[in-house]
Amino acid sequence: MNIIILMAGPSKDFEEKGYTYPKYLLELDGEPIIQRVIESLHPLGGNLSFIIRKEDDDKTYIASTLQILSPDCNVYKVNKETQGAVCSALFAIDSINNDDELIVINGEQVIKDSLPMAIDNFRERQLDGGILVFRSVLPRWSYVALDENGFVNETSEKRPISDIATAGCYYFRLGSDFVNAAFNIIRKDVNYNGKYYVCSTYNELILSQKKIGVFEINKNSYISYSTPQMYENYLNNKKRNN
Repeated sequence: MNIIILMAGPSKDFEEKGYTYPKYLLELDGEPIIQRVIESLHPLGGNLSFIIRKEDDDKTYIASTLQILSPDCNVYKVNKETQGAVCSALFAIDSINNDDELIVINGEQVIKDSLPMAIDNFRERQLDGGILVFRSVLPRWSYVALDENGFVNETSEKRPISDIATAGCYYFRLGSDFVNAAFNIIRKDVNYNGKYYVCSTYNELILSQKKIGVFEINKNSYISYSTPQMYENYLNNKKRNN
């Protein structure tokens, strides 16, 4: 299994709030966020590839941190901001354009406990793709709609088409399926505000009669630190509970 951790997104909103380091290196109980992410992925035993900004590495040597935390990982450096998660993930194309399983996940989020169960579930159901989901109707997430058999028949970016939101973790039985779908959405210019999102690739797989399913997790099992507010809310909640 190959696992891509996306870390090429800008940290501009954190910088504007006075944070010195990229969001992936902000601390949780003395550990950087990305360390928590890596630890959550250990049970899967996959080959980790990190997509980072060269600018972040120049300033904070983030690649060195990643190689200490995961000695056998691959690190791909992006010179400038890409046009979204799909474009960032394709920097690892030489590692993922094959018949190995693939997971694409955001580098500023942690999914507690449920991840190994979800992947086992996708395998048992012999799905071509699987998406971790939770219940929401807020327009900040990607969404899926299900058919009468529980398979995904449509995905949507930032537009609720159901109350089933995606948790930023995407499984593909074949890495090559993702690569082909990624090039298709770029070719068709399927974007949201100029960005190409991973969730959109599943619409291409659906058109090819691939089976895409979901695994629902409790919303409390999904912790995102993608904005300063979400990071600070987590810290404040932790203080109140101690």
